[in-house]
Amino acid sequence: MNDVWMKIAQFLGTLNGENVKRKSYVCTPEYEAALEEWKETEQEWGIFLETLPADEQEKVEEMKERLEDFASAQEKRAYIQGYVDCVQALYHLRLLKENEGLKWAEKMDLR
Repeated sequence: MNDVWMKIAQFLGTLNGENVKRKSYVCTPEYEAALEEWKETEQEWGIFLETLPADEQEKVEEMKERLEDFASAQEKRAYIQGYVDCVQALYHLRLLKENEGLKWAEKMDLR
C-alpha cells in the first residue's frame, strides 16, 4: 500500500473512533434499527448461553467476539475507503492536484 494512503488510513482510523456525540456524526436509520434489535435480543442471548454447558458457552462467546471484531474491521475499512473515494473524486474534479509527495494508488479512466 502507498505510504500516503497508510498515513491517511491511520489518521482516519483514529478520527473514526472519536467523539460520537458531535453534530456531524452520521447515524443511519439502518444502524439505529439494528441497534434496537440487538438491545431487544441481548437479554435472550444471555438466557440462551445459560442453557449451554460451560465449555460451549465459552466457545460461543469467543465466536461472537470474533464476529464483532470482524464487523468492526469492516466498518473501519469502509469508513477509510469513503475518504479515499472522496479524495479521488476531488482529484478527478480537478480540485486537487497530484504532486511529487502524493501519487495515486491507481489511475482511473473516467470517460
